[in-house]
Amino acid sequence: MMPVTRRYVTACETSSSEGTRMSMQDKGFRRLNPYFSWFMFLLFGPLFKVYFRLTCKKDRQRLNTLTAQSRPLIIVFNHTSYLDVPVVGLCLGIRFMRRVTLPGKKELFDDKKTRWLVNLAGAVPLDRDMADSSAARTLLRALRGGQHVLMAPEGTRSADGEVQPFKPGFIKLAHKAKAIILPVGIQGAAQALPRGASFPKPRKIRVTVGEPIDPLNVLGDKVSSADALRVAELVRQSILDLVAGDR
Repeated sequence: MMPVTRRYVTACETSSSEGTRMSMQDKGFRRLNPYFSWFMFLLFGPLFKVYFRLTCKKDRQRLNTLTAQSRPLIIVFNHTSYLDVPVVGLCLGIRFMRRVTLPGKKELFDDKKTRWLVNLAGAVPLDRDMADSSAARTLLRALRGGQHVLMAPEGTRSADGEVQPFKPGFIKLAHKAKAIILPVGIQGAAQALPRGASFPKPRKIRVTVGEPIDPLNVLGDKVSSADALRVAELVRQSILDLVAGDR
């Protein structure tokens, strides 16, 4: 099992977190539109709970502790459906999501049907391999400024609903930003709205928030490509455990 952090909250980190949150507000990071966020949570929260019987398993105290300390978080999830981001957001809560920067694939910004949505969500255009250095720098700057990042390391939705290999770019990003990785497992979204479907089916969706993983505990000062692939696979295995535990 992947070693998890046992030192993600300290007196020093907790005392500095308020200053970090205050300073980040004026840095101009892209973030979820506040009016849009309230609309989404008030409308889709009850709707998703009824239509998808959405359930969320999380340790509230641990999540509150994580958000109170100064280090940023990279929340990663298995990607099988367009429903993934909304259900993870509903699970984490509106206060948490107000501090989240969301990468979105470039095609969503080019399509008039989705451009308005990703802009309201405060998304950052990113290619699937995180090879776009400008976008990667934007995410790094957001993390260092106190924002969290929500992303799918597979790069795209799974075609068969199974968890695909993770691209290692998020590990290098986490290492540079000294970010803590928070794995999230989603079960049922692929059955509710699989690739190619135009309308969601009323299938049960479960979201499970796992234990935080601290890359600084398993990586050295420098991260090779092999190291990044190794840790990315360990994070993937953590999410596989979360998904399997929901079945």
